[in-house]
Amino acid sequence: MQHFIIDGYNVIHSIPSLKKTLAHDAQSARELFIHSVAQLTHQRKFRCTIVFDGSAPTDAAKQSPHAPVHVLYSFPQTADAKIKQMIEQSKNRSLLVIVSSDREIQNFARVCSCQTHSSKHFANLLSQGDDSVTEKSDTSLSQTQINEWLKIFGEKS
Repeated sequence: MQHFIIDGYNVIHSIPSLKKTLAHDAQSARELFIHSVAQLTHQRKFRCTIVFDGSAPTDAAKQSPHAPVHVLYSFPQTADAKIKQMIEQSKNRSLLVIVSSDREIQNFARVCSCQTHSSKHFANLLSQGDDSVTEKSDTSLSQTQINEWLKIFGEKS
């Protein structure tokens, strides 16, 4: 089974709505991103590790797990250094798919026999999966919740 290792903030910055949310509420941006990735991993049947720069939020222990998505915070390293370390420690690098737009990481991954995707490519995969995810969803939102999400994603003022 493929194992995607994703530079979290790198991909978030490739998604305009999440980039906008990140500017004023990093936790919400991460949670929305993690949820989208969890939906995609469920549809496409792959394992995934998202690596975020920095330390875990203080309330990280209270957060619900998003299986099969594993979330790591890179402190005291950078996310790039953590991803390189994960590649180096992998026993089956040919099953790794590294998602980053950082050329140094992409080149390192290729030299190590990993597949790579740019952040933009992965963002497009997420957006393609959105329609089918929402069609299958059995969770209803109130009009107030819908309006709030539309405001967050810049669709409604």
